Amino acid sequence: MTRKNLLVASLSLCLLTYAAGTAHATPSVKNSWKTRYAAACATLRTAADQCLICHASSNASIDNLNSYGTLLLDNNHNFAAAEPVDSDGDGRTNVQEILTDCTLPGDNMSPTDGSTWGAIKSLFR
Repeated sequence: MTRKNLLVASLSLCLLTYAAGTAHATPSVKNSWKTRYAAACATLRTAADQCLICHASSNASIDNLNSYGTLLLDNNHNFAAAEPVDSDGDGRTNVQEILTDCTLPGDNMSPTDGSTWGAIKSLFR
């Protein structure tokens, strides 16, 4: 193997290792989330497709996790363990935000009046 080929192979391996370490919103995680929360509103299902359930933006890197994404990562993507927690501190549990309120569980700007907001959002599902 020539030095040039060895260099290219080494750089490729480094790039693949980096990409594997930063991409946590894999299709299997997204699909598992969408399966578990099949009753979630279309807004959240679209957000899951865009990696916005767990990440602050569609840049799905480990450095860009929101509070819900960090909780899931810390719990090895155990959705059930994350359900009773209020990741964003807005007074609503993650499962309430996902299945009732149609708000992002990692977004502390979501409304705190959950029952009213959930009723309004449910009209548009």
